[in-house]
Amino acid sequence: MKIIFLLFLFFLIKTSSQVCRVRRPRPHIIVVMGDDMGHNDIGLRNNQIPTPNIDALGYNGVVLDRYYVQNACTPSRAAFLTGNYPIRSAMQGLPIVAGQNRSLPLDMPLMPQHLKNLGYKTHIVGKWHLGSAYRSSTPTEKGFDTHFGYWNGFTGYYDYFTDFNSTAIEGFDLHDQFETEWGSQGQYATRVFTQRALDIIEGHDTTRPLFLLMTHLAAHAGRDGTELGVPNADETQRRYSYIQDPRRRLYAEIVAELDRSLGKVVKKLSERQMLENSIILFFSDNGAPSVGPYTNSGSNWPLRGIKLTNFEGGIRGTATIFSPLLKKRGYVNNQLIHVSDWLPTFYAAAGGNLADLGPIDGVNQWETLSLGTPSPRSELLVNINEQDNTTSIITDNGRFKLLTGVFEDGQFDTYFGDSGRTPGTPPYDPFAVLQSDTNVAIQELTQTPITRRQMRVTRAQIDLSWCRNDSFRPALNCSQSCLFDLESDPCETRNIIEENPEVGERLLRRIEEFFGVLVPQGDATVDPNANPQRYNNTWCTWLDDEWCVKTPNNTNLI
Repeated sequence: MKIIFLLFLFFLIKTSSQVCRVRRPRPHIIVVMGDDMGHNDIGLRNNQIPTPNIDALGYNGVVLDRYYVQNACTPSRAAFLTGNYPIRSAMQGLPIVAGQNRSLPLDMPLMPQHLKNLGYKTHIVGKWHLGSAYRSSTPTEKGFDTHFGYWNGFTGYYDYFTDFNSTAIEGFDLHDQFETEWGSQGQYATRVFTQRALDIIEGHDTTRPLFLLMTHLAAHAGRDGTELGVPNADETQRRYSYIQDPRRRLYAEIVAELDRSLGKVVKKLSERQMLENSIILFFSDNGAPSVGPYTNSGSNWPLRGIKLTNFEGGIRGTATIFSPLLKKRGYVNNQLIHVSDWLPTFYAAAGGNLADLGPIDGVNQWETLSLGTPSPRSELLVNINEQDNTTSIITDNGRFKLLTGVFEDGQFDTYFGDSGRTPGTPPYDPFAVLQSDTNVAIQELTQTPITRRQMRVTRAQIDLSWCRNDSFRPALNCSQSCLFDLESDPCETRNIIEENPEVGERLLRRIEEFFGVLVPQGDATVDPNANPQRYNNTWCTWLDDEWCVKTPNNTNLI
């Protein structure tokens, strides 16, 4: 009789716990993604560009110090949304160029599709850059309930025009679902996207979980790949007069506007009483292009390389995350985390069964973030680009990194970018952090104030200035192979492959294994039929031509 009673009691407890798990509200998930923002370009790392909201998100939550992304826009977004390395979706290599018929595989489910299965409303505001030749390649056909933004890699900060494959041919690229949004012309992109996000939050039915992905134009160069648009250029030049480079002053204000956007979103979540059950992530999709194509004067200092390279400057990401659901907050996490990990991490935090996701490369990092425990990830594939014969991998819990091949003859394989530590740079402003919209909203919820000492300690923990002074710029030739010890040399100043041949050989064998599952990149030819002049000077899903508004007498256009 006693055994029967104990079994009955066990059944009641188990059933009760399952009911609790089922009834627990799924968290709202809000992701704010910057574009081409440098590793050195947040207040957490230097005083040159104030980002009090991004900083406050980290001080109140977690600052990710060993977070890795892909080296370019399209691959990073593919990894984020699919939970897979880009080699599985053929999205490795250079980003999609306007007019190319490249897109994510139709049979590879994305994060919004998985979250919809858990009852989420899903929205994306801003950049897509994962294919738009067909409607089936665009966001609302890939799991998002709505998309307000642009399909290509960049657009104008005010006029929303994007050039055609770096030629004089341009097209308007701002859409609300599939409708062209001419009415937003003349309004500043960061503020337009922010307002749409605020409208989504304001109108959201809070009985359902929300997934909102904000993929900003900032801080990518706009329009023709050179524009650095700001609301007031003269005021910007005065405000950042302590920065020597006038273009970097513009970049600084672009980043500041991005920071303010984050603050407004957090404030609105608080006003709607959604913050208490939210996960908010900020990160940049890749490192800054300090020089070269689409340069924005961003800085990855003191790291080697820029966007499109496999050095740390191209892939070591900037990220902060906050949620009241995190059991441990207010610390620096230095565990190995990859952009592909967010799909299983968010899905697990939402109470989903990870088996639903099938075999993916991403791993669940929720406990790593919430408890500060070791990462379940011991390696990550940085990149394989079979077209230019460049590869890279990080193993041994983030210690060793192997890199083979050079991009563009190695012209971007050295050190670029402002250190942000020149005389005249203002001191760090803790009051701006404390008074930021993000900190005020979070403090109303948690009642756990951050201190000046915490700010000093956090900034010291992620300061990499020890690894290289600005005059130390050793040249390297990695056309064969370079091996780095990232624990002692995160600035990649010394190739240690000759002293550690066995490590190099082991990592090369691991890369060969990944070659075995690589899906080759698709046709990168720009289709002349995509020419916006055919479609009322707008970018359209040109291979679904019947849906596009035609320009009269366009038959002679090339």
